[in-house]
Parts: sequence; structure tokens; C-alpha cells
Amino acid sequence: VRTLHHYDKIGLLTPSIRLENNYRVYSEADLLKLQQILALKFFGFELKHIKTMMREEINIFDHFQAQQQFLEQQIKSLKAAS
Repeated sequence: VRTLHHYDKIGLLTPSIRLENNYRVYSEADLLKLQQILALKFFGFELKHIKTMMREEINIFDHFQAQQQFLEQQIKSLKAAS
């Protein structure tokens, strides 16, 4: 619940309906968006970056490639340091 409230507060996932008692009601589309957010978060993307990707409907596969390149560079750096 706290995560959903936080996502609403930062504008990442706004519920489709807010009742008079301030309860949030999420649609099926909202839940699909939440699944996408959680997947991107799992792959290491920051919330502010996810918000930008979702807002601008950026091709996520391009971001996965960029993330892969970043991780490969980190691996090289760690190997060189050891």
C-alpha cells in the first residue's frame, strides 16, 4: 500500500478513480502499468527514469540495450579493479 501511495505521490501510477473517502481504485490497465513498473525496477531502472519512459512511451527495448551496455561496462571496471 505504501508503494502505491508513493507511486501516486510522485505521479508514476495514478489510480483511475479516487473515492470520496480518498480510497484509490485501480483499473486493470493500472495493474498492467504497475507490472511494467515493477519489471523495469527489477532490471535496475530508477523510478524517475521509469516515469520518463512511461510518459514519453519510449521504446523500452532501447533502454534495455543501454542498460546492458552500462552493466557490461561495470563488469569490465570491476574486473580491472580486482
